[in-house]
Amino acid sequence: MFDHVSRRRAAVRSRLKRAGPVAAVLLVAALALVPSASSGNYGDASGDSTGGAGDITSVTVSGDKGSGQLVFRITGANIASSKQNVLFLDVDTDANPSTGSPGGAEYSFYVDNDSYDFVHWNGSDWVATPYSTVHVSGGTGEITISVNRSELGNPTDLNFSATALNVAMNGTAVQLGSDSAPDDGEYNYSIDANGPQIDSVDVQTTPSAGPRAGKRLVIAPTALHLPPDGRTTPATVLPESYSCTAKLGARTLTGTGTGGCTFAIPKKKARGKTLTVQLTVNYEGVAKVVPLKFKVG
Repeated sequence: MFDHVSRRRAAVRSRLKRAGPVAAVLLVAALALVPSASSGNYGDASGDSTGGAGDITSVTVSGDKGSGQLVFRITGANIASSKQNVLFLDVDTDANPSTGSPGGAEYSFYVDNDSYDFVHWNGSDWVATPYSTVHVSGGTGEITISVNRSELGNPTDLNFSATALNVAMNGTAVQLGSDSAPDDGEYNYSIDANGPQIDSVDVQTTPSAGPRAGKRLVIAPTALHLPPDGRTTPATVLPESYSCTAKLGARTLTGTGTGGCTFAIPKKKARGKTLTVQLTVNYEGVAKVVPLKFKVG
């Protein structure tokens, strides 16, 4: 996996030695943030933090296409609770893990219990970046970071990760506890989708040859394809849930089984007709409809 801990050691050491963060301000108690009917919802396992670091359990992201404002809500326990127990939000604005800082981020937010820092990667180091739209609020159970995408290079598709670090200085050495969300690679967020960008869906039918008159047809998604996320261990991405609707010609078929995606094809007058299926997959707050057409054999 990308070593979120190792690549942050220099940045943490620099910030701990700094007389005053370049972009440090007191956390505001409340903000008029962008309302959104939907958002990307990204989960992380509870109880997997180490070394006394905060435990990140979820991140939600919502965006307003009109204003361009993005809102990241990072929830968990004991996050950003002191100057030593801090939180990072790294944003890979070109959704390309191979560019930017080690790990792919071009911009980063640092948050502790009463201040924050907003920086960008200049090709060799993290440096302060000017801003006017950044707002940070919250407490140890949830941190909210709001920023306009104009100050992130106007991305339409981005990757991101959150990292909680507990920092202990032992002379010149930095000892760290941590929790990274996700554990490997980055999450993806699309402004247009208001969640992860699902590029395509692999679908399996049983029987594999497609529908047959008088037989049952089972439809199931077997993989979702998203933009590159920097995982070091490739893994098949499956939908959190899925559902189907179908018509045989003008006749609506009622599905059964998982997601209502098993259909009994009539034995009479079905051969040669077109079966139209709408498969809907749900993943991290996004629903994608996959239209499918089959000729009944």
